[in-house]
Amino acid sequence: MPGVHPTFQQFTKGQKAFNTDYNNVAPSVGAAWTPAQKGGLLGTLMGREGDFVIRGGYTRSFSRPGLNDFTSVFGANPGIRIITNRNETLGNLGTLPVLLRDSSRLGPPSFPSTPVYPMTDVITEDVSVFDPNIKVPGADTWSIGVQRGIGKDMAVEVRYVGTRGWEQWRTGNNGNNGPANGIGSLNYNEFNIFDNGFINEFRQAQKNLAANIAAGGPASFAYTGVPGTAPLPTFLAFFNGQPSGQAGNTAAYSGTNWTNSTFLGFLAARNPNPFGFASANSTGLMGSATLRANAAAAGIPANFFVVNPDLLGGANITTNTGKSKYDALQVEFRRRYAQGLQFQTSYVFGHAYITDWESWRRPQFWMRDAGDPGDVTHGFKANVVYDLPFGEGRRFGGGANPVVNRVIGGWQVGLASRVQTGRLIDMGNVRLVGMTAKDVSNMFKLRFDNAGRKVWMLPQDVIDNTILAFSVSATTASGYAGASPAGRYFAPANGPDCIEVDNGADYGDCASRSLVVTGPMFQQHDFRISKRTKLIGHTDFEVAAELLNAFNHPNFVPVGGVGNNIANYEVTTLTGTNTSRVVQLVARINW
Repeated sequence: MPGVHPTFQQFTKGQKAFNTDYNNVAPSVGAAWTPAQKGGLLGTLMGREGDFVIRGGYTRSFSRPGLNDFTSVFGANPGIRIITNRNETLGNLGTLPVLLRDSSRLGPPSFPSTPVYPMTDVITEDVSVFDPNIKVPGADTWSIGVQRGIGKDMAVEVRYVGTRGWEQWRTGNNGNNGPANGIGSLNYNEFNIFDNGFINEFRQAQKNLAANIAAGGPASFAYTGVPGTAPLPTFLAFFNGQPSGQAGNTAAYSGTNWTNSTFLGFLAARNPNPFGFASANSTGLMGSATLRANAAAAGIPANFFVVNPDLLGGANITTNTGKSKYDALQVEFRRRYAQGLQFQTSYVFGHAYITDWESWRRPQFWMRDAGDPGDVTHGFKANVVYDLPFGEGRRFGGGANPVVNRVIGGWQVGLASRVQTGRLIDMGNVRLVGMTAKDVSNMFKLRFDNAGRKVWMLPQDVIDNTILAFSVSATTASGYAGASPAGRYFAPANGPDCIEVDNGADYGDCASRSLVVTGPMFQQHDFRISKRTKLIGHTDFEVAAELLNAFNHPNFVPVGGVGNNIANYEVTTLTGTNTSRVVQLVARINW
């Protein structure tokens, strides 16, 4: 409500953070059908009586959020803690500079020693609450499959598995706070640069800068009267405290803000950043108490950029908007233990999607579930155990004397293997120049620099030109800080022709929105060989050698960062703390 400042009350015994959700019925239904034996071709496919089985099932399940899910929301509000910082955004530094002799300003500002309610918070903080009618998130899962016996000991099964998650607590973007993982929220205090016309003034500031430089003047985006420049009433209000009536007065555009290198950087045509100005950061128009006071004096309403200017960190409501879906084809081939051999193998082909939310100006959208653990498109697993056919009760050496039997009997070998497509990496909302999404997918592989002893994820020419493309300048004729990129490369989403509507430039108005590629294949093979020797009665002694990652295959964690920092492209970690080959010896007594 206009003129109402947010306050915080203490939760007391009996008060609810949200209403209890009672109607959470979770049915689980399954069925199996063994058709009667048929003749002809169908009978050949179905096999003997009992070999062919059709199974299906459905279940509904609910998540059970823990106490941390509750405290992570309300813990961000004042009460458990209070902010006692001093900085320019809070406006409690006093007259600058702050010197060592100013002892009264070197420590925290005064604050109450005990909580006093209702409580307010400093302007840099946020308010976080639950939707009062939030529901328990859940998922529906169904499957249908066909099993066919092969002989008396083996079977193959093919099935479809689908899952639909619903009413999930917000797991996407936190508005102007950027992407979030896990439980997040919808930010009702999103910075807006469109309805107030600031985006148009930002574009004019770009034109002013170009015109002033072309006229031989300094690198400034002030209105100077030079042809091509025009008044900037909003900037003038924040920088100089002048009302819009003075916007046409070139003499009013005084001070160093108009030539500030950080502000000029926001105006770079090759990567414009209007939300650099429209932010609560220390470099933003709302991040300085002085600039906010200037704007107020000039008649700019306090809620020009945000609905709630008293808490610039956001107004976050955790609610049910997230969705997910998973579809998979699963194939199993297994053998029960017989003649010393047992195995179970499986193959899965699946796709997982989640919804993401970036801005109130755009609807949420579906995207591949990238990252860790993320979605795995193809996966193969095998577990094999084989007792060698030597010794008592075996095919060979069954009649050997006790001494020989102790030597040749009791040997077992085992294998556990996993091979799967690599981790999905979302390279984000970037423009592709000189290449397609398919080209990126094909080139996204490990590249080893043996001389430099480094591992990279992209071809060198793509890295070099992408760094050039992200090294932008607002004051050069080319728009780049160095040489211009050429050939194939990634470029920023924002450009001379388009600016994204959301703060993180993530939605996809100007570029790919979400560019998901598959990292290098993951594989690990573990072997085990053991020997059991009977001691007495049911007691035996076992010694084993286990080879973990027997082929010493390194599984690197792929990186998908772009930008002007070479470190974004370098692979520096593996999938585990110790993924090199490990050989361990095990001895134990079983009874």
